[in-house]
Amino acid sequence: MSPHLVILIRLIGPVLLSAALCALVMRFGIKDAPDGGRKTQAAPVPNAGGVAILLTTVLSCWIAARSGFMSDRWTADGAGLILAASMLAGVIGLVDDMFGMAAKVKLGLLLLVSGGLAAFGPQLQVPGLPALLAMTGVGLWILITINAVNFMDGSNGLALGSSAIMLLGAADILTAQPGTLWAFARDPDTAFVAGTAALAIFGFLAWNLPGRLYAGDSGALGIGALFGGVSTVVAQVTTVWTAAILFLPFLVDVMLTIFWRASRGRSVMTAHREHAYQLFLRAGWNHLPVAMIWWALSMGCWVAAAHTPDHLAPWVFQGLAVAGSGLWLVQRLTLGRRLIAEGR
Repeated sequence: MSPHLVILIRLIGPVLLSAALCALVMRFGIKDAPDGGRKTQAAPVPNAGGVAILLTTVLSCWIAARSGFMSDRWTADGAGLILAASMLAGVIGLVDDMFGMAAKVKLGLLLLVSGGLAAFGPQLQVPGLPALLAMTGVGLWILITINAVNFMDGSNGLALGSSAIMLLGAADILTAQPGTLWAFARDPDTAFVAGTAALAIFGFLAWNLPGRLYAGDSGALGIGALFGGVSTVVAQVTTVWTAAILFLPFLVDVMLTIFWRASRGRSVMTAHREHAYQLFLRAGWNHLPVAMIWWALSMGCWVAAAHTPDHLAPWVFQGLAVAGSGLWLVQRLTLGRRLIAEGR
């Protein structure tokens, strides 16, 4: 088979498969009803598009392994464990979508998934830091990425589209030469999983951007876990700061919004509409331009993470974090105050 045809199948196959599975989910899946609060749709919308994304990723990786594009041991090494954890997180999200789940129960189950992946998945070695503390840090990081993607999943195309860009950034970093996405060397199996998940998300976005299908908790939690695991591998081969740079567009908004609500005595466990992207939606912005802002931020962080030397990564992370925090605060003090004054 022609190498060009192989590459074309590799790029197009997961996109088409995901789009087709999304169509099945739309026909037979559960519905996400409006709640008069955080949810912005006017009528019930098919949910659980994340099921299609995760199934596409698993099936594509299995086919790739059978065809020699992944190593024979991919199911036993870090890549397989990362994918397994993302599937478990997706199942937790699906159960929550279908039947509802108490927040503390869901958090406890996600703690088990995060801790399990940290204990048995890719290990992070930090000079001068005991292995147990490093493992605890990895578990906390994965829990953060899971919940952050879920928190940001309230605008068509934003959370999953940005996650796809972050995953492509991680795959890029895990190559022999940043910028040559398919020339794997540092961790080919993990890079393949990350790239495949991103392609599967693109197939989902064909339905999600028009507002016809949502990812649901199955998608948000599953992809959050997958990125958490993949970014741990990025931290292995580069620095923890490099991995954190990739996630900054979510990290800044989620952390500052949590601190903002906590400082005002509001619950950080209940649904709300106070994230930066939600302020834009409350002000009347359409979903696509809001998503494009976060896509642009994610692409910028991809470039920064992929091309920053390891010894400069902490300074680049701090600089971008300060810049992002400043933008967040300016929006809060201008648009946020105007919305409060107008009762929106």
